[in-house]
Amino acid sequence: MKKKRLAAGALALAVSVTACGCGDQIYEMTAEEEAVIVHYSAHAVSKFNKKQSEGVQDVAVIKALRELREKEAEERRKQREEEEKERQEKLKNAESESGEQKEQTTSPSGGQTNLPSGEQNAGSQVQYVSLKQALKLSGVNAVYRGHELVSAYQASQSYMVRANSGYDLLVLHVNLKNGTDRTAECDILSSMPSFRLTVNGEVSVTADTTILLNDLGTYQGRIRAGEKARTVLIFQLKKGAVRSIDSMDLEVTIGGTNSLVQLTN
Repeated sequence: MKKKRLAAGALALAVSVTACGCGDQIYEMTAEEEAVIVHYSAHAVSKFNKKQSEGVQDVAVIKALRELREKEAEERRKQREEEEKERQEKLKNAESESGEQKEQTTSPSGGQTNLPSGEQNAGSQVQYVSLKQALKLSGVNAVYRGHELVSAYQASQSYMVRANSGYDLLVLHVNLKNGTDRTAECDILSSMPSFRLTVNGEVSVTADTTILLNDLGTYQGRIRAGEKARTVLIFQLKKGAVRSIDSMDLEVTIGGTNSLVQLTN
């Protein structure tokens, strides 16, 4: 009798063990989904890493450094605007004085002596550089591919960036292309660039800091020969601030040096 009870107990245990594996199949993540979770988890764990300099860089640290550099860039931009305003006023005064002189030296036939166009346009020209030059890239070219104005950006199947309440996302698409015959290392993060975008010459905003693997400002990776990496820059604009986009100028600041890029398709 005792043996029968033991046998019945063993049978019940075996059934329970084999049955516990029944149910829904475990969800298998794609490589992209795993990369997003690993990247995010690494940043979260790094908050408690006392030897942070030896580990993954914390998003909060990156954001703080960016904000500091953006503040410095903003101060320099205001200073340049003041200097430009002074130059324009001097130019206006010079043109006014020149106009008075023209009236005094007008020939009997009505002809006048005009100032050279170079003097009239002095101080009004803007120097643009390529995005590659602004980012100080070597072996990799950066090409602006277009933009989209949306309420949310689908970064992957498992991750989405949403705009804050009352704002829209302006997403700039930039391709990093390796035109060489060997694999190239691309480390933009180490340069800690900051970005300010001016839309239609009126609306000016700074780029958001994200944990996206394809964020241009924090991109790190190896790009094989002849291949490209698709990256983005994300800005937030107040709803209704921009009806249509006619022009965009991107100011890139690296190590205190400002460069201006005109974005055209």
